[in-house]
This record gives sequence, structure tokens and C-alpha cells, in this order.
Amino acid sequence: MKKNSLVLKCQRGDKQAFEELIRLYYPYVSGFLRKTTADDTLAEDLTQDTFLKMIRSIEKYDPNGSAAFGTWLVTIAKNCYIDHLRRNRVYPEAIEALPLTDNRNVALEVEQKLQYEELLRAMETLPPEQRLAIRLKYEEDMTLSEIAERFGVPPKTVKSRIHEGTVKLRKLLKKKEGTENI
Repeated sequence: MKKNSLVLKCQRGDKQAFEELIRLYYPYVSGFLRKTTADDTLAEDLTQDTFLKMIRSIEKYDPNGSAAFGTWLVTIAKNCYIDHLRRNRVYPEAIEALPLTDNRNVALEVEQKLQYEELLRAMETLPPEQRLAIRLKYEEDMTLSEIAERFGVPPKTVKSRIHEGTVKLRKLLKKKEGTENI
């Protein structure tokens, strides 16, 4: 599921979409606040505040606007931290000097995670011998000979299973991609 469609579902009040957005962005917001505050407990509290504010103000976010969702969310996190400093009468020399962005591309990382999860779901549709051969090759980094030995088949058979499974996955993902654009 694409990020913008998740945001739009949230704006329509879809509870599961909120849960998915929080699950996807929680590590990034939490990491940003841990780095900014240098206090794990405070960062955790501010992360919770950030997501509460996101839920309350999601309708204000424009998915077609210039700011990426991750940037919008980190801005909320930064503002939560600034509010905390003000409530506790801590005035850094330059509040505006607080970092707003991380060097990571949060939007790209979330997109890659969504694609990986989609790939894992698609792999479940493959026959077990193809699915296992692909997992051993790409997740366990085993050679064709090692996989062949494990299955008790020739390496050419393993190569064929990986190839056939990969072709099926490409077709399935391409077909799914085509239906999402409709």
C-alpha cells in the first residue's frame, strides 16, 4: 500500500491505516527524537505525543503538497520537543538551530519497506520448493551447490526453481502494480 493512500485512508478515519502509518514511521520519529534529546525516556514520551498530534491533525496534511509525509511528521516531533523545552523553561541559545531532518531519506526507506512486505506476501503464493530456494539464495546467501545439496537435487534444478519463482513474482507484482493504478 502506498504512503499517500495510507494518509488518505487516515484522513477518512480508517483506524487500521493509522496503525500502519504509526508502525511504519515510529522507528524514524523515535530515532530522530532520541538523537535530538539524548534522553531515551523523554524521546519515548515525545514520540507518543508526536503520534497523538499526527492523529489529531492528519486532515491538515496535504498529500499532494510540497512536504513529504515524513518531513511533516518530523516537524511535529520537533515542535513537541520545543514545547517541552518551553514548558520546562529551557531556552537553548537558538531553538531554530535544532535539526529538522535526518540524513536518511525516510520516505524512500518506508517505500522500500512497503515493497519488501509486498514481495514477502507475493512469495507466499509460490510453490514451497521455489519459495524456499529463493529465500535460501537471497536471504541466507547460499550458493546453488549448497542449496542443491540441502534439497538433494542437481544445482541446475535449483537454478531453474529460482528462475521460475522469480519470473512468477515479477508477473504477480507487475499485475498488482497495474491494478493499483486503476
